[in-house]
Formats: sequence, structure tokens, C-alpha cells
Amino acid sequence: MTMAGCVCPHPPLLIPEIGGAERDRVQATVDGLERLADELGEIDCAVVISPHTRGRWDAFTVKSPPRLYGDFSMFGCRRAGLEIANDTEFVDSLVELALAEGVALDPSDDDELDHGVLVPLSFLAARRLVSLSIVDRHADHVAMGTLVRRCADQLGRAVTFVASGDLSHRLIPTAPAGYDQRGAEFDHQVVEHLAVGDFPALSHLEPDLLRRAGECGLRSFIALGAFLGDDAQVNPHLLSYEGPFGVGYAVAAYGTPQKP
Repeated sequence: MTMAGCVCPHPPLLIPEIGGAERDRVQATVDGLERLADELGEIDCAVVISPHTRGRWDAFTVKSPPRLYGDFSMFGCRRAGLEIANDTEFVDSLVELALAEGVALDPSDDDELDHGVLVPLSFLAARRLVSLSIVDRHADHVAMGTLVRRCADQLGRAVTFVASGDLSHRLIPTAPAGYDQRGAEFDHQVVEHLAVGDFPALSHLEPDLLRRAGECGLRSFIALGAFLGDDAQVNPHLLSYEGPFGVGYAVAAYGTPQKP
């Protein structure tokens, strides 16, 4: 069974009630996410890994309550939000597999969704969700992505893996994390690899480049690549990339039919 996956950025300004007129400056990203949603259609189960989901640096967490909620109140907007069913069968199976394989994964009774989950799911139509955090070591995300794929295969589920994350936060002098000339270099290399589904290359980027880029999405992307495996080469395509505010936003899809 071919599995689908995608890369989604998560700036809250993509939400109309938050972005207002500034949203026009990220129109390429909005268009990319809308095309992605059209390609994916209705998603039965979306597994979303977000760098902003609360967790531990030495163990992944997966949310366990039957329903999950979130809004953008921390960004001054309570009107926009989401309530969604948690795929508790998938969660339970994933926790069992992790225990058997020695992957550190803790179930969490936290039912609150962060903007790293809310922004992508404001565009994508998902019936159920599995919400994962990241950890410190990049290599551990290969194990987690592989584990999610094994769980999906065992349950016979058509899962869509959503890698939530932005690229460099240091593209221009007014960027949120300040400017570093290697920020654009990082984005160029990562976007090149994402465009062709070359996820193994993401684990071999220069350490100094990673340190200076000020990124938040690389761990999510590595997990996505491990989940996809050979399916990363099934119609990989970059839908958009831009960084008008000094943060790189990429949208990419794998295992989906590309529409004109």
C-alpha cells in the first residue's frame, strides 16, 4: 500500500483571522497548501509531528485523549480553532510497538493542540489525528518514522504523515531569529532535497549549517522520510517555497497524484 506524506509550514499568519492583509505576502504558501489539500482529499488518519507539541527532549510523546482541541488564543484569536477525534487505536498500537522496539514514546493525557498541528489541519481535511512531538537527536526521528509506517501497515491503514515545520528563521536582517548568511544556504539545500524526495540527504547536512540556520522543521522532515521509505519517490513534488518575513516556508507532497 502506497502511503502519502507532506511537508507543511505552520505560521499562524496563514489563518485569515490572524494574518489579515499580511496574508497576501504568503499567497504562494496559501496556494501551495490549498493545492496539497486538493491532492490529498479527505484524510482518514493524519499523523502530524510538530516541533511545537509539548514533550521531552529524550522521548517522543503521543497524545492519548479521545478528542483533541486547539485554538489560536495565544496569537490573539479564539475564533479560529479545531476539535478532532484522536485515533486511539493507532495510538495504542504505536505505543505497544515502541515498547517492543525500544523506542522512547510516552502517551500524554494533554488534549491541547499547538499551532504546528492547527495550521496544517486548517487546510487539510482529516477525520482523525495522531499527534507526535519531536526529540533532540535527529537520528531518533528515523526510528519514529519507521515505527509509524510499521503501525500503519499492521493496521492496514492508509495514513497521511504530515511533517509540520518551517525552514531557516534567519533569512533576512529583520527575521525573528536575526540574520545569518547561511540561512538561505540551508533553505536552498533542504528544498532541493525535498523536491526530489531525497530524505536521506537531510541527515547528512553540515552541522555548522544546521546550527546557524535556526530551523525548526528538519526533525519532522527526517521522520517523514523514514515513514515514506520508497514511497518518497512516488511523485515527489514541491508545491511552493518562499520566505518574505525571513522564515522559510515549504510545501511538498509525496505519494499523491499531482494535479495541473
